[in-house]
Amino acid sequence: MFSRNQLSLAVATCVAVQGAVAQSEHNREVEALRGDDFAIEEVVVTARKREESLQTVPIAVDVLTAAQLEEKGIGALEGVARYTPGLTYETGLYTSDTRISLRGLTNTRGRSNVALLVDGVDVSSESLTVGGSGAGPNLDLFDLERVEVVKGPQSAVYGRSAFSGAVNYVTKRPGDTPESKVAADMTEYGFSKLQASTSQPIIPGVLAASVSVAKTDFDGFYDNPNTGGDLGTIDSSGIATAVNWTPTDNFSAFWRGEYSEAEYGQRPIVQRQSVLHTGSAPFDFSLLGSVGPNAEVRPIPGSGSTAEDCANAAPYGYLVGQQVTCGAVLVGEMGSAKESEIDLSPNPLTGKDFPGTEMRGVRSSLELKYNINEVELVSLTGMHYNDSRTQVDFDRTNFTLESLGPGSGMFVPPGYPGEFTQYGVNSNSDTSFDMKQFSQEFRISGVSGDLEWLASALYWTESMDAVMNQQWWLRDGVDKEFWDAFMDQYMGGFGMVDHRTSPVPLPIPMTRDTDHTSVAFSMIYNLSDDWRVTAEGRYLEEDIDYRSLPLSTQFNGFMGIPYFDPVTFMPATPEYQTYSRTDSAFVPRLSLDWQAADNLMLYASLAEGFKPGGMSTNDGDGIITTGEYKPEELVVYETGFKSNVLSNRLQLNGSAYFYDYTNQQISHFVTDPATGTTNTVVTNAGASSMRGVELSAVYRPSINWTFLASYVLSDTQVDDYTIADVGRPGTLDKLWTGTEDGDYSGLQFPNSAKHSGLLSIRYDGEFANGAGYFTELLGTYESERYIDRGNNAWLPEYWLVDFQGGVSFDKLNVILYVNNLLDDDKVKSGLSNVNYGFLPGGAFTPEASELILPEPRTAGLRVSYNF
Repeated sequence: MFSRNQLSLAVATCVAVQGAVAQSEHNREVEALRGDDFAIEEVVVTARKREESLQTVPIAVDVLTAAQLEEKGIGALEGVARYTPGLTYETGLYTSDTRISLRGLTNTRGRSNVALLVDGVDVSSESLTVGGSGAGPNLDLFDLERVEVVKGPQSAVYGRSAFSGAVNYVTKRPGDTPESKVAADMTEYGFSKLQASTSQPIIPGVLAASVSVAKTDFDGFYDNPNTGGDLGTIDSSGIATAVNWTPTDNFSAFWRGEYSEAEYGQRPIVQRQSVLHTGSAPFDFSLLGSVGPNAEVRPIPGSGSTAEDCANAAPYGYLVGQQVTCGAVLVGEMGSAKESEIDLSPNPLTGKDFPGTEMRGVRSSLELKYNINEVELVSLTGMHYNDSRTQVDFDRTNFTLESLGPGSGMFVPPGYPGEFTQYGVNSNSDTSFDMKQFSQEFRISGVSGDLEWLASALYWTESMDAVMNQQWWLRDGVDKEFWDAFMDQYMGGFGMVDHRTSPVPLPIPMTRDTDHTSVAFSMIYNLSDDWRVTAEGRYLEEDIDYRSLPLSTQFNGFMGIPYFDPVTFMPATPEYQTYSRTDSAFVPRLSLDWQAADNLMLYASLAEGFKPGGMSTNDGDGIITTGEYKPEELVVYETGFKSNVLSNRLQLNGSAYFYDYTNQQISHFVTDPATGTTNTVVTNAGASSMRGVELSAVYRPSINWTFLASYVLSDTQVDDYTIADVGRPGTLDKLWTGTEDGDYSGLQFPNSAKHSGLLSIRYDGEFANGAGYFTELLGTYESERYIDRGNNAWLPEYWLVDFQGGVSFDKLNVILYVNNLLDDDKVKSGLSNVNYGFLPGGAFTPEASELILPEPRTAGLRVSYNF
C-alpha cells in the first residue's frame, strides 16, 4: 500500500514540530487515486511544519488555497472564518477587541484559545484592558499562498498559544518564474482595495525577490444618527517584500518583511438595555425608568421575593424602599437592530465622532535551512511590532437623564428621592498599546532505522505597554451637588468627592512582559507499512510580569477622589505595583494511524493543551494586587478518518472528539458598593466539556460540477462553575442563573454555535475561445448563540448566502460577486455588557447587550491582470 522509497506525504500524527525529514525509506506516500481529469486535486499543506498531502495528515485541517483566497477576496481572518465551519472570528467593542475560537471553544477573558501564525511565527497577543485576544489577530495580509486551520490542541507543534488549534498564514515565496499582477476589488458601498505585486528571479535558480503593495478604503455600511458620520470605516495601506536565496542544494534562506498602517472608525453598535431611563410610571417620583422591550423582571435569588411579587413591580425598587427585590435581565432572541437605534455620542471636545482606532505594524521573519546528509537544521526568527490608539464612545449612549419628573409630575415631593435614582455616566476610552514580540526557534530532525525523530527549542518574548485613559463624567440631568454629598458620606464626610462634569484625563500606565521558553520532541515509529505510532510533547515555562499604577477610573477619575496610600490612608502619590508569576507544564500528544486501504486512513489521538494563568487587568483600574487566575488545562480525545472514493471524485472526511476542560478562565461581575459601577474580574470555572463531530464531503461528478458540504457539531457545557465557590456572586450572576450562589453548571458556552455548516455548488466551464468561467453559490450556517453566560438571550440562527461568477482569460480575471445575496438582516455578532448610562440609585449597573449591525447585501467586482 505504501511506497517506502518515495517522498513522504503521510507521516502519521507526529508533530513535525519544525519541519521533519523530506525523504527516507520509512516515509510514506498515499498516491493520489486519479481517475479522469475531473478528479479532486491534491492539496499540499504544512500544518505540521512539513509538506504533506491534506488527505494523509492524521489531524483535522481546513485549507483555503491561493485560488480561493483570490476569488473570495480574503485577506483577513474574518474572511477565513466566514468560509471555515467551526472557526469563529468576532470583533468586540472596537477593532483591537478580537476573539477567535475553534469548534465552539470560546473564551471571554484571557489569552486566545487559537494561535495565529504567519509563516510559522506566532504573532498572537492579548490585550491588557479589554477582553479578547488583542490587536495581533486583526491582520490584513496579502500575497498569500494559502491559509491552514489546524484543529485541536497544537501546543506541541506551535509552542505556546495553540491551546485549541491554530491558524497559519502561508505567504508566497518568490521563485524562478517571473510574475506580476495588479488587482482591484470594489463594491457598491464604496469599498475599494487595490493591490500590485511582482516576483522576479534576480539570479536564476539562486536568488529571487518579490514586492507587494495594497491600499484599502471603505466608508462603512452605516452612519451615526447623532452626528451623521460614517461608522465601520477603513483606511489602510501596506507593503511587503520577500527574498528567497538558495545558493546550494543544502542551504536556503527566506526573509519576509511587512509594514502596514490603518485607521478604523467606530463600529456600528446598537445597545440593548434591560432598564430604560425613560418611561417611569405616572406619579412614580422615584424615576426608576422602565423595563426594556427585550427584558423581563425577575426576583433576585436569596431576597425572599417571588416571581408573583415581581410581576407588577419596578426593577430595583428596593433601592428606594419598595418591599420586593427584583431586577431586570435581557431574554429571548436579539436578532433585530437598525441603524436608527445607534446612539453613539459625539466627542464633547470636537462635536464629531470619536476617531476609532489607529494601528501600525511591522513584521519580519527569517528562515534558514541546512541539510547535512539526512539531517535537517532549521532556524526560524520572527519579530513583530504593533502600536495602536483607540478613542471611542465607551458607554455607547447619548441621552439625558430625567431630573424633575417622569412626565406627569414636574417636581420631586419630599420623601420621593428622584435625584437618588438619576445617576449615570458618560465615558469614552482613549487607550494606547505598544507591543513588541521576538521569537527564535531551532530544530533538528532526522531518521534512524524505523524511527523518525525531531527536537526543537523555542524562545518567545513580548513586551506590552499600555496607557488606559478612560474618562468618565456625569451624564446630563444628574444632580452633582446631591451626588457629591451622597458619595462623600462613604468617604468620611471630608468633602473629597468632586464628580467630573466633563472629560478629565487620567492616564493609567500598565505593562506586561512575557517570556516563554520550551523544548519539544517528536518520535514516529513505523510499526509496518500500514501502521504508525507517534509520541510527541513539549515542556514549556512561561514567566509573566505585570507593572501598573494603582489608579481607579471610578474613584480617582470619575469621582475626583485623591489617591490614598493603602497603609497610612493619607493622600499620596501612587507608586507602581508589580505582580509576577511563572507557570510550567508538559503537554503531550499521542497518536496512532492506520492506512486501512489505499483510499482510507483512520486515526486516533490524545492531546493536551495548557494556557498559563495571569492577573485581571481589564476592570477599569490599575490595581494588580487582586484578580489572580490559574492556568487552564485541556485534554482532547479524537478519532477520525479521511477517504477518497469513486476514483477520487468523492472525498469524505470526518472526526469525533471529546474535550475535557479544567479551570476555564472566565469572568464574573463585581459591583462596587460605593460607586454602583460594575466591573469584571477573571476567575476559574471548575470543569467544562465539549462533545463534537465534524463531517465534510467534496463531490465532483463531472469536469464541470463540484459540490461541497461540511458540518460541525460543538456541544459545549459548563459542568461545574459556581460563583460562590470562588467569590461573592453579583446581582447579574444571580439573575442570570436564577440561583443565590450563581451556579452556571449545565449551561452552554456563550457565543458558541452548537451547529454550523457550509454548502457550495460550483460550475466551471470553458468558452469556445478558450476562456474559462465559473459560477458558485455558497451558503454558511450557524445555529443560535447565547449572548450571556446564563443562556437567557441569544442571537438567532442564520444562513448567509453568497454568489460569485467569473471569467478568466489568458491574463485577465473578472469576478462579479454578491455577498449576503438574500439580504439577511439578522444580527450575527453581539456580546454581553452593562449600561453605564443609567445607574439607578448608584448601587447597581443594569445589564446591556452590544449588537453589531450586519453587512447588508453587497454587490462587488474583482478584477486582476497578470503580466
